[in-house]
Amino acid sequence: MNSNLKSFTKHTLALTAIAASLALAACGGGGGGSSSPAAPASGASTPVTPPPDQPASGGNVVTNPTGGQTGGSSSSTASVLAAPGAATVAGFTASGTGADTGTAVETDSLTYINNVRAQVGLPALVDVAAVDVPAHNHSLYQQLNNSVGHYEVAGSPGYTGVSPMDRVTAVYPTQSVGEIAAGTSASNLSTFATSTQPIDLLFDAPFHRGIILFDTTGVGIGHVDAGTLGGLNTYTADFVDYKAFVPDNEFVAWPYNGQTNVKPAWKADESPNPLQAAYPQLVGSVVGYPITLSAAGNGAYSNVAFSIKDAAGNPVTCAEVDSSNNAEATRLAACVPIAPLAVNTTYTVTVTGDLTNTTITTPLAFNVSWSFTTAASLSGGTNTTGPAVTYLPSPAVTAVTPNLAPAGSAATIKAQTKSSVILR
Repeated sequence: MNSNLKSFTKHTLALTAIAASLALAACGGGGGGSSSPAAPASGASTPVTPPPDQPASGGNVVTNPTGGQTGGSSSSTASVLAAPGAATVAGFTASGTGADTGTAVETDSLTYINNVRAQVGLPALVDVAAVDVPAHNHSLYQQLNNSVGHYEVAGSPGYTGVSPMDRVTAVYPTQSVGEIAAGTSASNLSTFATSTQPIDLLFDAPFHRGIILFDTTGVGIGHVDAGTLGGLNTYTADFVDYKAFVPDNEFVAWPYNGQTNVKPAWKADESPNPLQAAYPQLVGSVVGYPITLSAAGNGAYSNVAFSIKDAAGNPVTCAEVDSSNNAEATRLAACVPIAPLAVNTTYTVTVTGDLTNTTITTPLAFNVSWSFTTAASLSGGTNTTGPAVTYLPSPAVTAVTPNLAPAGSAATIKAQTKSSVILR
């Protein structure tokens, strides 16, 4: 087994829904399994020494539970994993309609995750009941401390462990943990606006999408409602147990080939932000829906170029990020159109570049193309095969304090900012 299998992508996301405060954070890795105060924050990693037959990685140990080579055999060509598409996937209708209460967030999040994974040909995740516990506990920690992030501070209310790896492995043995987290606050909502609000917004953000579409087998999900008006509703999902499924020479594309009813627009509030380097003036603006190409295992890109054109051949300008130019883009190549896409329009995406992976040690040139069609309205579109989600209005905006990494870490999670996103 390769000794350089990379950990899940680490980063934070700050999103704020129209008239409501929403902060999202993602951590692929969980701090290397160490409870040391020097556990890394977003974008940092702590190398670990793996036991036999387990790969070293930054941030955590990611291994193939079945043993053997990750990702399958190499090939002289690279291609996009064939997506079965919506027609072969059962329709999804959220059970939590309107303002959510009870366990609908957990139930509908898992169904949502498995719905989008099935559309691109990935196996379903199972709910790991033992991991639901640390996920719920961390959501409670975030709610009690009015903070959104991944690292907890000993002595703070609700503390159960510094890092995601610490909290999960205290109750469940695993070599991989990837965490995403969310929090919302509004004066007239003491729950999430809908049961799928946090997972839908997390999935739209390119740096977070890769965690959801990675080769793990299980997830634990937990949320805590604010209960009192103006409080913080919090959400945590911990992805566990890496197992190779996508071959080393194949990619997962989103939107996928032939997909329809794709969201034309995205509110660019992710932090770190994929637009920051090339178009800093667009951070926080309404732009086009992010297009992502995720590699498997140890996948790393170089010399990447995106071409996005409509049916008439008109090009779309987009901000390209990948693992060669952005530390947050682990196994990821993405392009974010700098303006909303046209509605009811078919776009063709072509991506060229070079790929290396566990079984591809010499850079492999690739050239892949696929197409998708946008929804009929700018605020329309849905990721799942059921009806689009409509969020309830919530007029107040409340600032959210970021949960910084413990003192002494190599980096700190970037501060959350107030802004708005298009509600879908």
